Amino acid sequence: MALPDKLVSDELLRKAVIAGFVVVLGACIISQVMMQLGGGPRDEPMDLSGQLPEGSNDSVGPVATFPDGMPPFISCGGVFYPEKAVFDIGLAIGGLLFCFMGIEMFLRTESSLRESDGSNWRRAANIGQLVTAGLIGISMVMITRHPFNVSLMMHLFYAMNIFYGTFIWGTFLTLSRSKIDGELTCLGKWKLSTIRWAMVATGFISFQMMTAMVASGNITLAAVFEWILTFAAEGQALTILPILVLSDSKRVADTESSDE
Repeated sequence: MALPDKLVSDELLRKAVIAGFVVVLGACIISQVMMQLGGGPRDEPMDLSGQLPEGSNDSVGPVATFPDGMPPFISCGGVFYPEKAVFDIGLAIGGLLFCFMGIEMFLRTESSLRESDGSNWRRAANIGQLVTAGLIGISMVMITRHPFNVSLMMHLFYAMNIFYGTFIWGTFLTLSRSKIDGELTCLGKWKLSTIRWAMVATGFISFQMMTAMVASGNITLAAVFEWILTFAAEGQALTILPILVLSDSKRVADTESSDE
């Protein structure tokens, strides 16, 4: 059975991409502000080292002990109410939208590759895009069920899925659509593929810096790099929008041509 070219219209996909961007970043920022201003137990020392497996304290210990209260990690907005409600709802909705976006982009890319006789490695990259999008989306939903103060190791597991997944997903998306979007530009004169690679590189470097800062005990700076990684990932998702602009333009041109 042949796969459909797409599930929804360009306009609906555009709204889903923008909604995912606004909901996820909005939830992260709002819950963080609420956490920073909340006071109370948020400002008290927190020791979660008892949740660590035996022998792992040297590698993950710095993210399990907060003598000065909760640091500005994104996940800290998902520990105490009321900010936890904002965090949980935003990431759960965002995760479901990311899964949907991965499926929709897989179908659209596969359709374009069929029409242009795309290579097998681009098709393989497209499958990789679908799988990693699903992994990221499910992990975003599941991480809300495992706040780090009560389920540290499961929280770190889903967080690593999201962190690794974001730049791997961006790589697969860029590779699978390298021919399809080859001449498409954005932000003036920049090629869309160049912007995507820049986002992938930013995410990868930020993740490496975050882990290095955690290992060195500089938790605040580690949190800064986590935020940079998050913005890079959301920026990568926004690179889908120029594709839809191009699709709209092509549809209008085709309509005008048929009218003539």
